[in-house]
Amino acid sequence: MKLIDNEKRVLKFLIESGRVSDRKISRKLDITSQAVGKIRRKLKSNGIIKGYSTIVDYEKLGINVLAIALFKFTPESRKTLKEEDIDERVEGPHIIDFYRVPEGDVTHIVTYGFRSLEELDHYFHILQTERGHISEIKKLYILSAKSLRKNSDKELIIKIIDEMEREKWARPLPPKVEVPPAPPFRRRALAER
Repeated sequence: MKLIDNEKRVLKFLIESGRVSDRKISRKLDITSQAVGKIRRKLKSNGIIKGYSTIVDYEKLGINVLAIALFKFTPESRKTLKEEDIDERVEGPHIIDFYRVPEGDVTHIVTYGFRSLEELDHYFHILQTERGHISEIKKLYILSAKSLRKNSDKELIIKIIDEMEREKWARPLPPKVEVPPAPPFRRRALAER
């Protein structure tokens, strides 16, 4: 979807602070609060804004262990399970992110969060006991929550919006049309005027 300048400006402001009022945005961007409200509703209705979230410090809430699991669904399960069935199986409180990989030795990548190594161990033991016939863990990376260095896509989204603004200037100019010189008899007539 193409965004006009004010939509880009409002979106960038909302990315920085999603709970800010329309009035405050209007003052900062020098547009009316009604315009901000209209833009916000349009961004929501077009699905660009799906909701507002809070960035949480995992450690302060007691999430001390992160895990990244690379799965391969078995060929038998791929024949019987539809994508919707797989999506239903990944709902759960420990799952942070879930990605489908188009091809290769891994079919899905999942990021998890746990309070402790014991909780992680218990979870994966039950997972493999109950679902080992459906999928195989190809690799499991276990990380301390202290190793998390960035947990936000704000910079990426703002970079993309900024690049959208520059796209209109980044396009090459149309070629100049060369005007052939006037024939000699025409040049003399023009010069005599």
